[in-house]
Amino acid sequence: MKFDLSKSLHTKHIKYGGYAALITIAVIAGLILINLLLGQFSPRFDLTENQLFSLSEQTKQVLADLKSPVKIFGLWAPGQEVTQVAEVIQFYTDANRNIHFEAVDPDRNPGLLTKYDKDKTGLSSGTLIVEGEKGFKVIPYMDMLDIDYSNPQSPRVTGFGVEKRITSAIIYAGTGITPVIYEISGHQETSLSQLQMQETIEKENYSLLPLNLLRQDVPQDASALIINSPKTDLAPGEAERILAYLEKGGRLLILADMQSGQETPNLNDMLKSYGIRFDYGLAVETDQNFTVRNPYFIIPHLSSHDITKSLMDKETPLVLSFAQGLSALETRRRTVEVTPFLNTSPQAYLRTDPGNNSAYRLPGDISGPIVMGMAVRDPQYAAGQEPQTRIVAIASGSLLDIGIYSQIPGNVELFMDSLFWLEERADAVSVSSKSLFTFPLRINAMHMIVFGAIFVVLIPLACFIAGFVTWLKRRHL
Repeated sequence: MKFDLSKSLHTKHIKYGGYAALITIAVIAGLILINLLLGQFSPRFDLTENQLFSLSEQTKQVLADLKSPVKIFGLWAPGQEVTQVAEVIQFYTDANRNIHFEAVDPDRNPGLLTKYDKDKTGLSSGTLIVEGEKGFKVIPYMDMLDIDYSNPQSPRVTGFGVEKRITSAIIYAGTGITPVIYEISGHQETSLSQLQMQETIEKENYSLLPLNLLRQDVPQDASALIINSPKTDLAPGEAERILAYLEKGGRLLILADMQSGQETPNLNDMLKSYGIRFDYGLAVETDQNFTVRNPYFIIPHLSSHDITKSLMDKETPLVLSFAQGLSALETRRRTVEVTPFLNTSPQAYLRTDPGNNSAYRLPGDISGPIVMGMAVRDPQYAAGQEPQTRIVAIASGSLLDIGIYSQIPGNVELFMDSLFWLEERADAVSVSSKSLFTFPLRINAMHMIVFGAIFVVLIPLACFIAGFVTWLKRRHL
C-alpha cells in the first residue's frame, strides 16, 4: 500500500495537532516577549494590605511639590545596607529627580559627618541624614521603627516608619520650621511623654513643651495647645488666657472624658464661645457591631472630614473607651462652623448618672447617636494669610492610653491627624507608619456556609463540567 503524504497532512488529527502546536508556540513566544518587557521596565506591585512597599499618596504629593534639591545620606558600609530602608529610598529617588542618595561609610568618612553630629555623640550605622536648603534632619535607625514598650520585658516592633520619617525630614529640610506645641498641665493630666507620645510628636516636626497657665500667658510662638485628659476643671484665669489665645487665631486640641468623676463648667464656658460643650456622662454602645469586648469600648462611626479622611481611606481600626458626649450649641456666632466627625450608632445612649451601674437604659439617659468628636473652625478674625481659630474636641481622655493604642493603630493616627488639621499648613501631612499589626479573620456561620458552598461544591462542579465538555469534544476528533 502506497503512503500518500499530501493526503495525510489533511487529516483531522494532523490539522488539530498542527493548530495546537502553533498555539503552543505562540503562547511560549508571547510569554518570552512579556518577560523581556517586564525585565526592561521592572514594574512592581505592592499587594500587602498595609502597602509596606510603596509610597503613600501624601508623600507623592510632597514629592510632586518639591522643587529644591534634597540629599539623603545612608550611613552604612558597602554591602551592609538595610534592604528595606534602601528600597524605600529608591522610591523617593525614582519619584523626584531633585532627590539624590549617597551611601556613606561612617568609618571611612568621619570628617564628612562632623557637621551633622550636633551632640558629638557619634552617628550609628544605619542612620539616615536628609539635607535640604533650609536645614537637615538626622534619623537614627531605631527611629524608623515603631516599638511597643508596654511590656518592658519583651518590646516588639509594631510598625515600619521609614517613609514617615523621611517625608517629615524632607518637609523640614525645605522649610526649616519646627512648630511649637504646648501641653497644658496642672490638672492631674498624664503627660504625653508618660504616654510615650512625645517622641511620636517630635518625629513629625513638632516641638512639645509643657505650659502652666496659672503662671504665664500662652507664649507667642505657640502653634497649638493640647489639653489631654484633665482630671480637674480649668481655673477661670486659665480659661480666659486660652480664650484670648483663640481669639487671635489660636488652635486647641482637647481630649476629655468623665473619668475624673466631676463636671468641668469652666472648660464648657470657654468652649461655649465656639458653639460646643462636653456632655457629662458615659457613652454606652448597645450595637455589638460597634464595640470591642464591652459596651464602653466603642468603635466609632467616622463622618467625612479632613481629619478622618486617612482613617476612612485605609479603614484603620479606631476605638474610644469610656467616652462622654459632645453637643453643638444652637446659640453661637454665625461665622463658627461645627462639624461632628465621630459618633456612636443610633442604638447607643449616654448614661447621665455614671454612678448607676444598671445594665438597662434609664429614663434620664440621652438617646443616640452620641457625638464623640467635633471640629470647630472660626475664620472671623482671620485676615489675609493669618491663621483662623480651630478647635478639635474628642470626648475620650483615654484615647492615647498605651494599653489601647499599642493594639489599635488608629488612635494615634486620629490624634496626629487632628494636629495636622489644626496646623493648616500646606506642608503638614499625615504619613502613617506601615503597621505590622494584623487582625485575625473573623467569619460567622453564614460566611462558613457560603465559603463552604463555593470551595466544596461550586469550584469542583465547575471543574467537572469543564472536563466533561472537553471530553465530549475530543471524543469526536
